[in-house]
Amino acid sequence: MLELIKVKYDQDIKNQLEKRFIAFDVETTGLNPKEERIIELGAVLFENGQAVQKFNTLVNAEVEVSEFISNLTHITNEMLENQPREEKAYKMFQEFMKEALQGEVLVCAHNAQFDMSFLKETFDRLQLTGKICYVDTLQLSRKYIHGPYNYKQGTIAHYLHIKNENAHRAYDDAYVCGQILNHIVKGSF
Repeated sequence: MLELIKVKYDQDIKNQLEKRFIAFDVETTGLNPKEERIIELGAVLFENGQAVQKFNTLVNAEVEVSEFISNLTHITNEMLENQPREEKAYKMFQEFMKEALQGEVLVCAHNAQFDMSFLKETFDRLQLTGKICYVDTLQLSRKYIHGPYNYKQGTIAHYLHIKNENAHRAYDDAYVCGQILNHIVKGSF
């Protein structure tokens, strides 16, 4: 079982995020975590505002990727054929996320409920355990960034002049999410 704890953004959490956090993103075969699967995991460890370590893997979840998802993510069925299957991919992911899965390092994601629901469903299905404490950059953006016409990650990134060469790819989106969080942390309180 994966325990998910959404933390309240306050001065103590801000201080933790200034020192260290992991930005996280997934690409999936659809929107329903009970029926669809994660096909790419991306995570970036930030220390003192700098990206210092990354994790990225495609996941052969042994499901068909639709043409719509392939067009959106540029991930094709052929690309996934020789990638790690779920058990191996999540073993690698658990190693990278070890401290975060013990609740020792905070995690961020943009529209975190989506990413976390897929992660929880997968962990529970594979009988993996962990505890993740997280913040949602979508909600924090709405509170601390004023001016953009919407709060989609791409819009916020553009508004903050953060480039994303590969939107809808897990590593790139995780990196951008971390940059957005850095901006919020510097400007809040």
